[in-house]
Amino acid sequence: MGLKIIGIIGSPRKGMNTDTLVTKVLEGAQSAGAETEKIYLNDLEIMPCQACSAFPAPDYCFFHDGMDRIYEILETADGLVIGAPAYFGTFSAQLKLMIDRSNCLAEMITLPNGKIVFKSRIQKRKKGIFIWVANISKDPEHALVSLRIWSKYFANINLVDNLIVLQSDFGGGARKQKELLEKAFQSGFLLGKS
Repeated sequence: MGLKIIGIIGSPRKGMNTDTLVTKVLEGAQSAGAETEKIYLNDLEIMPCQACSAFPAPDYCFFHDGMDRIYEILETADGLVIGAPAYFGTFSAQLKLMIDRSNCLAEMITLPNGKIVFKSRIQKRKKGIFIWVANISKDPEHALVSLRIWSKYFANINLVDNLIVLQSDFGGGARKQKELLEKAFQSGFLLGKS
C-alpha cells in the first residue's frame, strides 16, 4: 500500500488558488501511488487555545472538537501538504488556530547541559510541503518561521519543500498558471514516492 498524504487547506475559499495548488500536489502524490485526502480547516469547528494551566497528557488537549481530526492526521499520515493564503504577511486565521491548538503536542525537555528544548509528543515522523499564496504580501519569512517551528517541534514534520506564490491573482489567478500547477504536481509526485 502507498503512502498516506493529507492536504490541509487553511483558506476559506474552496476551488480558488490555495485549494487548487494543494489539490495539484495531491494529484502528483496520487500519481506516485499515494493515498490522498483533503481537509478544509474552515469546515472543522476548532475553538481557540484556552491557555490551560495544566498539561492534558495523555491527551493532546482538554477540549475535543475538530482538532481531534488534526491530531489523528498528525499521528497517522506519512506526509502533509499545508496550504494557506497570506493574511497580513503571515497566514490565515484558520491555519493559525490549528497551530495554536498544537501547543500541547510538545513537552519541554531539559537537556544535560541545562538547555530547555521542545520535544514533539507525535511519534510518527513525516514529510511536508508548505504552500503560501500571496497577492499583495511579498515576504513569506514570518509565515515560514511559524510553520517551521510548528513542523519541527510540535508536529514532527520534516518540511521538504515550500511553494511560495506571489501576485497570485495576476493573469487570472495562480490556479490558471500551467507552469506553477506543473511544479505543484511534481512536488507532490516526489512526496508521494518518498
